[in-house]
Amino acid sequence: MIERNSTEKIVLLGINEADGCVTGSDIGQSEVDYEKMERERERALEQNREPNLPVSADVMFGITEELPFDSSGRFIIPPFFREEAGLTDLAFFLGRGDHFAIWNPQRVLDSGKDAIVQRAVRSLLAQRGIA
Repeated sequence: MIERNSTEKIVLLGINEADGCVTGSDIGQSEVDYEKMERERERALEQNREPNLPVSADVMFGITEELPFDSSGRFIIPPFFREEAGLTDLAFFLGRGDHFAIWNPQRVLDSGKDAIVQRAVRSLLAQRGIA
């Protein structure tokens, strides 16, 4: 989907600090996310309340990295992002509609994620002979 939505072979990575995973999307999604954030700020101002934002703009747009990917969709996750997400030898990719998440499989199991997601991780680990 990223390749279809992007004129360049670029993926945009960020950090989901609350979940402890790396997030990714195409470059155009960043503009959509920014527009959503601005609309929420405007609504909050009109309603005299604090904006309900998932993260600060600093995190959402400042702690990101644009990475090229090859024809197979492979890209290299930078060291900072790997460290923040606890990614070592294994990674679990989880689609989230217009974004995707890259998890350390053990963090998925420890996170309280949906039971089916945890079963998928356990199944994939079992296929690799990991308990």
